[in-house]
Amino acid sequence: SSCIVAPDRLVSDWPVTALAQLDDAALAALFDLQPDVILLGTGEHQAFPPARVMAAVLQRGIGLEPMANAACARTYNVLAGEGRKVVAAFVLPG
Repeated sequence: SSCIVAPDRLVSDWPVTALAQLDDAALAALFDLQPDVILLGTGEHQAFPPARVMAAVLQRGIGLEPMANAACARTYNVLAGEGRKVVAAFVLPG
């Protein structure tokens, strides 16, 4: 299932199975972790979330990088290893 990974926490029940489902509640779960950057794993291929999602994240001064899940995992490991305040959100189809 979709999940959120932070250096100190795992949210294993994130209920997002498609980018179109990224609503205020789904974003709040990410914002609550107070990241500097959100890596958004969008499945097997890179896809971009709706513009409203990009705007909501950027308005808070948080970086948002959508990428394929494999690239998201690799990038998360590098940034977390550097001690960055990073969150990886993996969208997996239901």
